[in-house]
Amino acid sequence: MPVHPSEEEAPAGIYEKIAKDPSSTTESTASDHENHENEHTPGKASAQDHQSKGPAIPMNMSDMPPKASKEELKARSEELNN
Repeated sequence: MPVHPSEEEAPAGIYEKIAKDPSSTTESTASDHENHENEHTPGKASAQDHQSKGPAIPMNMSDMPPKASKEELKARSEELNN
């Protein structure tokens, strides 16, 4: 196992040194590409993302498929699963 120095044995002023002189290991690795600077990124939702027509619900019962018995539904299920 690697041996790490404890906080008690760390050189004095180590935290101040890192804050004053950041090295490549402490600098940000965030992308500066123009695609990452756009206001709307795929991870953020906008108001437009939440506007939809919703589920398709028939306005009247004549648009509904005909009722089927349990046996008919089971037969149809078997037909589709095999």
